Amino acid sequence: MSFTCKAQDNTINYNELTINDINFLGNNVSLVIQHLGQPNTIEEYYFEMQDVMSQKYKYNDIIFTVINNRTYSFEIIGSNYTFTSNNINVGDNINKLQPIYPLSFTSKSSDALSLDFVDMDRFIIISFNSINNIIDKIETYSY
Repeated sequence: MSFTCKAQDNTINYNELTINDINFLGNNVSLVIQHLGQPNTIEEYYFEMQDVMSQKYKYNDIIFTVINNRTYSFEIIGSNYTFTSNNINVGDNINKLQPIYPLSFTSKSSDALSLDFVDMDRFIIISFNSINNIIDKIETYSY
């Protein structure tokens, strides 16, 4: 009996989840403000999944969802932010991810690639334009 195991080809660890080399997720929102300054707007809204009030800290090209002063999720929509130590950016060709996450790349849809977290109940969606294969959004989701 034999089997093959491929590690890290379809998943990401929490400690790899950096934006410009900083892990904002789960940390106090003051870390976001320290590194990015005051947001353009802060929008209050009801977050149904957690059944709590939360805030969206909106910057020009990135949005953070904040619950109880902790960064819960993010959405990167501009090329000013590098994602992970692999320097993945909005504006990159999705093919850049093939050698980094080969299993996710093989199973991607026509406009998105998904990465599950190894150590938390969340996932990353990297969306791309299906015509030119350019990444246009990187965001976190919860199950």
